[in-house]
Amino acid sequence: MEDDTLTTLKILIIGESGVGKSSLLLRFTDDTFDPEQTATIGVDFKVKTITVDGNKAKLAIWDTAGQERFRTLTPSYYRGAQGVILVYDVTRRETFAKLDNWLNELETYCTRNDLVKMLVGNKIDKVSYYKMFVEMASLGAFKVISQ
Repeated sequence: MEDDTLTTLKILIIGESGVGKSSLLLRFTDDTFDPEQTATIGVDFKVKTITVDGNKAKLAIWDTAGQERFRTLTPSYYRGAQGVILVYDVTRRETFAKLDNWLNELETYCTRNDLVKMLVGNKIDKVSYYKMFVEMASLGAFKVISQ
């Protein structure tokens, strides 16, 4: 199958600044990790072709800046997205608490009703599991969310 006939899926990576969105993207697309990764300015973009059950698809992955000053660019990033990865830093509970703001942006700017959402708790290597679960439970992380 030629690249130009592959299904292309637009995937966004969103979350507060410093939660590791760029590191997740680079690990997935290039299998690299830079502990000195600088903050994304505006948006970064990578493409990766994957095969699932014998079917190829092209993922167009958008790594968005988490800083408030870049939020005016947000509507154009969300347009046409089929999937979103919401990322928080397990060592910074405020990044989990602010996920509601990111979900509100999705509801405001996304043009699809069938948007697939995935939640990723990043930097798990930086904290003990017990401490993380206690803190997340205190924030209501384990409640059932219905649509």
